[in-house]
Amino acid sequence: MHLNVFTECSPSPQFVGMWRSPDDRTATGYRSLDYWTKIARQLEQACVDALFFADIHGTYDVYKGSWATAVKHGVQIPSIDPVLVVAALAAATRDLGFAVTYSTTYHQPYECARLFSSLDHLTNGRIAWNIVTSYLRSAEGCGLGEYLDHDQRYDRADEYLSVVRALWDNSWEDDAVIRDAEADIFADPAKVHEINHVGQWFTVRGPHQCEPSPQRTPVLYQAGASGRGMTFAATHAEVVFLTMSDPEAGAKQVAALRQRAAEVGRDPASLKALQGTMVMVGPTKEEARARAQAYNKMWSAEGQLAKWCGWMDVDLAAYPEETPVSEVKNQGSQSFIGFLRGLSPDRDWTVGDVKYLVSRPRRARADAPVTLYGTPEQVADRVEQWLEVAKVDGFNLIPCPPSSGITDICELLIPELQRRGLFRKSYDGEQTLRQRYFG
Repeated sequence: MHLNVFTECSPSPQFVGMWRSPDDRTATGYRSLDYWTKIARQLEQACVDALFFADIHGTYDVYKGSWATAVKHGVQIPSIDPVLVVAALAAATRDLGFAVTYSTTYHQPYECARLFSSLDHLTNGRIAWNIVTSYLRSAEGCGLGEYLDHDQRYDRADEYLSVVRALWDNSWEDDAVIRDAEADIFADPAKVHEINHVGQWFTVRGPHQCEPSPQRTPVLYQAGASGRGMTFAATHAEVVFLTMSDPEAGAKQVAALRQRAAEVGRDPASLKALQGTMVMVGPTKEEARARAQAYNKMWSAEGQLAKWCGWMDVDLAAYPEETPVSEVKNQGSQSFIGFLRGLSPDRDWTVGDVKYLVSRPRRARADAPVTLYGTPEQVADRVEQWLEVAKVDGFNLIPCPPSSGITDICELLIPELQRRGLFRKSYDGEQTLRQRYFG
């Protein structure tokens, strides 16, 4: 199977409040190249597929109409640009892949194409692009661009992908670069082409500014959860991240994704489906329980509310507790609404229910369907269930705590998966990231 490890260039990746952990190095290490180099080498030694960098544009300012709560509790702010980190880590590793988040809403496609071609050259073909459409309205206030409604963001992203794919795939022919020093010809201009794209959102003449890189196109990751997002993923993505509530429900979601890929004319096998999930593992049941207790103690309830309100683009503090969630219109990330339906399809969730759910840490249980928690053996059992029942191709592991949790994955969980024959013990020679996924 495939294993990616999820992180962010911020003090508390994913788990609000964990920057307070006395045993974790992320709170200050996130801004240090030495910190990231050690993590990358650790993951490479464990033969992990890729280090996955999540990122946002803007700040979480929906809750109570202010970014103050997000700043107070370190909710993905402060943060640094992961693109610069990836470029540096390429020199410290040979086999580990890197996936970096980049927005189709707040960056121009010509710039995007040049950036990922550059990273693909510098990593020797180990780069992936996590395609996001960006959902925070505050990005507009930061001068990044105009805020668009949910489906409009995907409409724009469809055209965006057409532009960058044309720049990567059609602008430079394979043999355009000649490097004939005697004739003073570096590249044959007859084999370099303008793309001349004119569309609703973009007008891009080209040609592409980079010669073809090892992969030409980065491996395309996407995590759309709404109906529109799933269609986008089925159309464009090679690796799709899903956050599914349990293996049985996940099997239906994975099958629906592959069916949608077939409907748009793609081979369903050309998509890899990865379950995105929290991992908390300890060498013994007692030590795993101690990790869970520490996690509960450091949980930031108000910080978590600020994060979820930003995701949903809804200020829950502005609604009466009894308001049905179905009556609350949002244009943000729709994955949470889908997650609620997965937890209890027949329940009419209220705003009060959601506030209660997101402001309290979920109790860690070895048999919990949506988290990987317990001893290495218990977690590996759950991994096998996901593989067998949901037919996922692997996992995007979200370590908790953020840095010491990576050590637990590498030193406790992966050896158990290797012992069971579920994960590689070495990389298969020098491959591009796409070759690792698809041969």
